[in-house]
Amino acid sequence: MVNPTSFYIPILILSIVLHILYVDHNTVTATSNSDKVPFIRQSCKATSVPDTCISVLEADSRSRNATDLKSLTRISIDIVYEEAIGLKLLFIKAEENVTDPVLERNVKLCIKSFDYCSYHIKTAAIPDFEEGNYRDANIDVDFCGGCANDCTDTGIKLFNREIATLYDFSGDVLAFLNMLRS
Repeated sequence: MVNPTSFYIPILILSIVLHILYVDHNTVTATSNSDKVPFIRQSCKATSVPDTCISVLEADSRSRNATDLKSLTRISIDIVYEEAIGLKLLFIKAEENVTDPVLERNVKLCIKSFDYCSYHIKTAAIPDFEEGNYRDANIDVDFCGGCANDCTDTGIKLFNREIATLYDFSGDVLAFLNMLRS
């Protein structure tokens, strides 16, 4: 039996290094015109996990063009969608080397969870947001937080950091959607 850890540790280290390089290279400078406070940081202050919110949004070059909460929220929903697809692909790749039946079942559960999440964002959250139905978009994005939580509940130690980031950031998007609703 192949030791699953020997396969995942190099992938995890590579993803961390690439993420750090990407964040350092793409620091965002979007600012609010009225007070020159960095717009992303100002917006993320109202979220449940501001550090995650800031790091995810500053790592995405699209965020530097956001001038209001609505455009930043739309970008954030896209990021949740992309992260769900990325996690699904990581688990599909991991599945190729899994021989333990319990681990294989749990990896398949994670693949399904992130597949449902990305599908739900694309077919429900984005259309609801575009229609100005922020309440339903909120519910739709919250679905992805549940998917991430389901994968974590399997006890798999694979990609925990990435899953936690998706879970935390989807909660941050919920805060943005709630602000748009008020």
